[in-house]
Amino acid sequence: MHKKYISATLIFLLFLYLLLFPEEALESASRGLALWYRSVLPVLFPFMILSGLTVKSGLIEQLPQRLLSPVCRLFHCSAGGSFAVLAGFLCGFPMGAKVTRDLQTQHRISEQEAAFLYGFVNNVSPAFLLSFLAHGQLGKPEYGVFFLFCVLGASLLYALAVRPDQSFSAGRKTWSHAAAPVSFRDIDACIQDAVANTVHLGAYITVFSLLTTAAGRVFPSGSIPGRILAASLEVTNGISSVIAWNLPWNVKMPVLCAVCAFGGFSSFAQTVSVASMDRKTAYAYLKSRVIITLLAALLATGSLFLGLTAGLFP
Repeated sequence: MHKKYISATLIFLLFLYLLLFPEEALESASRGLALWYRSVLPVLFPFMILSGLTVKSGLIEQLPQRLLSPVCRLFHCSAGGSFAVLAGFLCGFPMGAKVTRDLQTQHRISEQEAAFLYGFVNNVSPAFLLSFLAHGQLGKPEYGVFFLFCVLGASLLYALAVRPDQSFSAGRKTWSHAAAPVSFRDIDACIQDAVANTVHLGAYITVFSLLTTAAGRVFPSGSIPGRILAASLEVTNGISSVIAWNLPWNVKMPVLCAVCAFGGFSSFAQTVSVASMDRKTAYAYLKSRVIITLLAALLATGSLFLGLTAGLFP
């Protein structure tokens, strides 16, 4: 009952915010939609279609073994699982979960392997860390390697720590050595799935943009609670808030790594939606993201303490 009251109160407060501050809400919603239209839609929509067709047709087994075998051996996953790992680490939120769900739905991987993959395949993309954060927000492209090491390295460490002793086998459905022909019905189904998922992502981005702006009415953006709330809700706003925070660099850099590793509750909601997670799976996924966030902060702090980045930061 308490959870229902809390949810109803939050919905009522957000509705009240829309009524009392319509112009501010309009601007906030416009920012969220612009972020979705300019950054998310052009990148994720084509890849969602292609990844769906890849899973349906069995093209994964046609990929070079030199590409998949190291991933299979490192994480003890199947060929399908290795494709989900590559998608998650290269393409960013929430493609790892999307590919994992598709593989499980097609019975290409087992339920146990899917649960294992969900824990670490969702990450911000290398392009986000290099272009948006290091180059765009900080104006220091040389910081990119540091963020790659700490943020993506944290997910790798987590995966190595929780990987099973034995490798996962393929699911009940296996691929033939030759890729199956793709029908028009397959293409149409993949397009419909990609449209539905990208629209869902746009809705979540817009809602969390509104929540972030509305929260600023209660907790000013320059206050400590306001900065923490911004960092926990949405990753891009969180990064901007942390960068503007008057912190020493040896504190600011681990905080930025933690914000990127967590991804914000916006990314969490998008992932749960795209992967159609039940409550148990969503809780396990959130738990893994918290652990990875702590690992990213520890990696950053340890790197700075040991002088591995000497001369890089002021």
